[in-house]
Amino acid sequence: RGVSCATKSGRAGSKHRARLGDARVVVSMGWLPRLHPMLKAGLTSGTIMSGGDLICQTIEQRSRTFQADTPPFAVRGVDPAEEASTSGRTSGVVSAVQERMGLANYDLVRTARFFGVGLTLHGPFFNKTLGVIEHMVGPARCPRAAAKKVALGHVFLFPSYAFLFNVWMGALEGKGFEGGVRKFMDTWSTVFVAGSVFWPAANMVNFMYCPPKHRVLFLNGGGLGWNAFLSYQNAKSNAKNAPSVTLEAIKKHR
Repeated sequence: RGVSCATKSGRAGSKHRARLGDARVVVSMGWLPRLHPMLKAGLTSGTIMSGGDLICQTIEQRSRTFQADTPPFAVRGVDPAEEASTSGRTSGVVSAVQERMGLANYDLVRTARFFGVGLTLHGPFFNKTLGVIEHMVGPARCPRAAAKKVALGHVFLFPSYAFLFNVWMGALEGKGFEGGVRKFMDTWSTVFVAGSVFWPAANMVNFMYCPPKHRVLFLNGGGLGWNAFLSYQNAKSNAKNAPSVTLEAIKKHR
C-alpha cells in the first residue's frame, strides 16, 4: 500500500508538473496576440518585405543578367567611395555567419532596410488607412461595397504609399528626400501599371472575405512577390542613378 501511495503521489506530481509545463508554454507563446495591433502589423510587414527582398536577390544571383549591366555596388545603393573605405573593416565574424547560413552573396543590409520600411511604414500605414476605408464605406462585404473600397484604396492609398515607400527607402539609403523623390519618378509608371493589374483583384478578395483584423496580414501574404518586384525596381533605380565606377577609383579610395 505504501508503494502504491508513493506511486500515485509520483504520478500526481508528474501530472502537476506537466500542467505547469503546459502553462509555461501557453504563457511563453501568448505574447504575440497581446502585442499592440500597430506593432504586430509592423513586425508582420517587416518580415514579409525582407522575405520579398531575399527572393529578389536570389533571382538576381541566378540570372546575373541585371548585375552584369550595372556598376559595382549600385544595386545596393551604396556610394562607391564609402564602400571602398569601409570594405577593409568588414567584420570577419559577420561574413563567417553569412557564409554558414548560405547567405554569403546576399546584401543583408539591403534586406534590413526592407524590414525597417515594413516595420515603420507599411504595417502602421495600412493598419490605419484600411480602417479608415472600412469606416467610410461600412462593414458590408458584398461585391459593391468591396469595389468601393478597392477604388478608394487604389486612388488614394496606392500612390501615397508608393511615394512614401521611396522616400523612406531613400532616407535609409542615405539619399535624403530628394533621392527618394528621384526613386519615385524612376519607378512610378512601371509600379502603377503592374499594381493596377495585381492589386484590384487581390483587394477584392481581401475586402470580401477577410475580416478587418486580418487584412494587413492578407496584404503581406499576397504581397510577397510584389515586394520582390519593388526590391527589383528599387535596385534598378539605384543602378540608374549610381555614379560610374572604375577599378582605379576604388583603389584610390582605399
